[in-house]
Amino acid sequence: MISTDVLVVGSGAGGSVASLELVSQNFEAVLAEAGGDVDLERARSGYSPVTSSIEILRGEGLGGTTLVSMGNMLVTEDVIERFKGLGVDLTAEIREVCELTSVSKVPEDKLPPFAKKFIDVAEGTGLKTKVMPKSIYFDRCIGCGRCAYGCPAKAKISALDLIKAGMQRGLKVLTRFRVDKLHRRQGKLIAEGLVDGNRLKVECRALVLAAGALETPKLLAQLHDDESVGRNLFVDPFVTIGGPYDGPPSSEGIQMAAYIDFGDFMLSPHYTGLLQFQLAAKGVDLGSRRIASMMVKVADEGKGVVWPDGVVETRMTRRDLRVLERGVEKAKELLIELGVKENEIAMTHVRGAHPGGTAAIGRVVSRDLTIAGCDGVFVADASLIPPPLGKPPILLVMSLAMKVARRVCEYLR
Repeated sequence: MISTDVLVVGSGAGGSVASLELVSQNFEAVLAEAGGDVDLERARSGYSPVTSSIEILRGEGLGGTTLVSMGNMLVTEDVIERFKGLGVDLTAEIREVCELTSVSKVPEDKLPPFAKKFIDVAEGTGLKTKVMPKSIYFDRCIGCGRCAYGCPAKAKISALDLIKAGMQRGLKVLTRFRVDKLHRRQGKLIAEGLVDGNRLKVECRALVLAAGALETPKLLAQLHDDESVGRNLFVDPFVTIGGPYDGPPSSEGIQMAAYIDFGDFMLSPHYTGLLQFQLAAKGVDLGSRRIASMMVKVADEGKGVVWPDGVVETRMTRRDLRVLERGVEKAKELLIELGVKENEIAMTHVRGAHPGGTAAIGRVVSRDLTIAGCDGVFVADASLIPPPLGKPPILLVMSLAMKVARRVCEYLR
């Protein structure tokens, strides 16, 4: 049995920030991660996608999905205002997380040639583009384009960096500890799980669930009898669409270095090897040509469910499908402007990138970030975010986690 002030379950964007904040405030904290250590150069080995009607991408291992993210750190003003409407002002936390993770927009000399061409063509058609803020040491970036596979130059700042900072302040980390049972005993919260086949128990005064929107509701349901837990799952469905042309390849350089925000969907330069298969299936011969491609990401309504037994059900509503169709048409227009032939445009299947919403503020979690009738239990991941979103969530999740950690400190005091 291990005893601690706080147990944080999950070491991704939310868990890393929450645990760092807790130990910085002189509380004992244990961070539990179901996966193991992941080699940053081969972080793709930590991919653990969830199969549903939509394939949901996620990473497992110390640092979570941040190891295979694009380093995007975007929170738009409308999202900030929406959370203020929920009684959660994240202004200070966003600023602090940006300082903590060295957030800045991609500098001009690091913008990939394809991203520059994307910006020029889009603005030439009257669209407003923006450069993506990233959490990257740009002086280390070698422009390999492998952001989603692992960063060989160790240029990307991830949850792992924050965990290491927490360990210097006394944070205890348990890897390969898959928590599967939660209960109370004599006023304490008890978490149980397996570590390399051996049963381990952790006793704590406060529990922070940051295992992600697909895992957190399964654990929370053991302590909190609320049929809303696990509902309203959103996944920000996306496709990558592209084709051959005679310009710079979208596969090179920092991915998603720019974007266009349409509100209910966004476009951003993005490459995936899946396009090669789709183009081959269409009988398109690349020859010496390069691929131009971009992501269409949709802010879905959040009609999915994570059931108590762990089964994940994703749903795209008619509205979601209409939005995706509009996004694809706009992407095709830009690809044609770039020089791609309409009959040579291919598209990947729909995937999900940002599961969230399954313990949302205002539905499961109260406006003060506590859970009614569930004393000492907190949530600090994308489960908190009410749909829709449709934007990279890491900065939002980290800022929420910092806010939650401060609420945990108040509770413990």
